[in-house]
Amino acid sequence: MSAAAAHPVVDAAEVDRVLGTRLLRWLDAHQRAVDALVAAMCLVVQTLVLVLPRAQPLWPGLFLVLFSVVPLLWRRRYPRAILVALALTSTAGMLLPTPVALLALPAAVALYTVASLLPIGTALLGYAVLVGLPALGTLLLLLTTGSAHAPALLDPLALVALAAGIAVRGAAQRREALTQLVNQRLATARVVERQRIAAEMHDIIAHSLSTMISLADGASSGWREHPERSALALDKLGDVGRSALSDMNRILRVLRQGDAVLDQSLHRSGHNVPDVEEIVEVFRGTGMPVRLIRSGGAIPGDDPALSTTVYRIVQESLTNVLRYAVEATRVEVGIDVAGGAVAVQVTDDGRIDVHRSRPPSQGSGQGLLGIAERAATYGGTIAAGPRQGGGWSTRATLLIGDGART
Repeated sequence: MSAAAAHPVVDAAEVDRVLGTRLLRWLDAHQRAVDALVAAMCLVVQTLVLVLPRAQPLWPGLFLVLFSVVPLLWRRRYPRAILVALALTSTAGMLLPTPVALLALPAAVALYTVASLLPIGTALLGYAVLVGLPALGTLLLLLTTGSAHAPALLDPLALVALAAGIAVRGAAQRREALTQLVNQRLATARVVERQRIAAEMHDIIAHSLSTMISLADGASSGWREHPERSALALDKLGDVGRSALSDMNRILRVLRQGDAVLDQSLHRSGHNVPDVEEIVEVFRGTGMPVRLIRSGGAIPGDDPALSTTVYRIVQESLTNVLRYAVEATRVEVGIDVAGGAVAVQVTDDGRIDVHRSRPPSQGSGQGLLGIAERAATYGGTIAAGPRQGGGWSTRATLLIGDGART
């Protein structure tokens, strides 16, 4: 199934393209270049502020300017740390023997980054840190040296940066909400279309089967008296059956093109189900030390649903081993056919990942329930749980013969 046939999903970039926000798309696609440009602008402006008045020592100021600009290159990755670092830099400039007054432009950029990427509470706390630390430094100077500079808790540039960052984050959240809404509507439209197609399939199959039953009954009852009419009815019966099959294939083709999961399920089900050896080989390719052990007779070949059930049980059990077993050195799949039953057992010697050393599983939590339901269709049961000495065991028993299907 090609990627083009999968469900269409709208992403934020497509929403931006529809809304015409070309500048935002460019800025988002060239983040490193934008960060470098912003850092360069801050460096130039602050250097000019130091050099032009010639009222304070240049070398301490230039060092602090450089120290305040370089972290801006990583402002998106570490927004909180960069903000605190720049606030400390501004405070250090005020505490020098000859205070260096720094333009607060890099700090404002850092505050804007925090406000645009993080929740509003974090942004307000960042503003308090950015303004509070230099204010404390100014107050300390006032108390120790009698400096005339009074602490200020309102910084217009920082307030503008805070407001701009909050506005940008709000716009991004609205864009995400719009993207989710569009995708939700697409999903709803797909469901409605699938329901319509399913209803169409029901009508076609019901009509065709009714016609076929009538033709078969007519051919059977009139075979002796009107053999030529019966032969004609049988011909017509074949035509109706072929037409119904063609219609069903056409509708299924539409469903499969819109659902890659359904396509794979239909391709690998019933008579098309792979051998158990194939699924074992697939898991062995992931590095799992799994081997297959068969005993007893062969699985009856006149019941493809039974083969499918055995395959799915093995598949789900091995998937659980892959998800949850840690450091398994032996995994065995046993299939025993004897005494009117098929016993499927999957065991491993791994341990459960109690401390979450691997990423959380993406499973639905319905694996064992699905195995139990499959076994129940053949009047069977399952038993699953830890093994003595370590590992896990899953065993399903399916009845075959007269007591098979419930």
